[in-house]
Amino acid sequence: MSSLADFVVQDWVAYVVGQQNIQKGLLASFLEREFGFHCQVAEDGLDQPPLALAGDRSLLLLRDCSGDEAETLFTYLDLFGNRLLDDDKIYMALTNLDSDLDIEAELLRRGVRGVVNANAAPNLLIRFILAVVTGELWFPRNLVSRCILESRGQINNKYENRSSTSLLPATLTVREREVLLEVGIGSTNEQIAEHLCISQHTVKSHIYRIFRKINVPNRLQAALWASKYLV
Repeated sequence: MSSLADFVVQDWVAYVVGQQNIQKGLLASFLEREFGFHCQVAEDGLDQPPLALAGDRSLLLLRDCSGDEAETLFTYLDLFGNRLLDDDKIYMALTNLDSDLDIEAELLRRGVRGVVNANAAPNLLIRFILAVVTGELWFPRNLVSRCILESRGQINNKYENRSSTSLLPATLTVREREVLLEVGIGSTNEQIAEHLCISQHTVKSHIYRIFRKINVPNRLQAALWASKYLV
């Protein structure tokens, strides 16, 4: 499991968005109390963070989804274009999502780093925020696996006349492929170490080399790369 030692609070700023003012205030207070984040609360449910807010720091964009319909959320995500996928300095996470909307897979594809449903206990919220800011994905493993399998199917159809090796722009070792597959299904470093019977330090070393080889900045981009190229 990740720990507070894996990131520096001063390198982060949080921006809390949502339609319910009380919920936004509670979330901001929670982040300040538990993590020491500098927080700013958006005035409107569709606010983007001010350009000067983060500066050189990483931005945790936390949306309270109380009262949100799927269309509202997708309209909000559209404001960012591809930035959530391409910018390794902005991390979006969603709280109080209505599970009946059944849109988690699409949120993952659009670059959201993690989701928790309504009434999450404080200790779960702490683990959730900690996972997101240390670069992990917080989605059900079966959902991440399904997205990867669906993406593989799309690629196989598109490149059905090409060999699988032609899809790989980087050469990975067998162990690196194993680690990357685990990253692709949302495994934490601790889980990867346990599954592959190696140390967490070794896992981190593999991930560092993988990121350099496939030219990605974070786990989300690595997972998307894996879904396209690992067969």
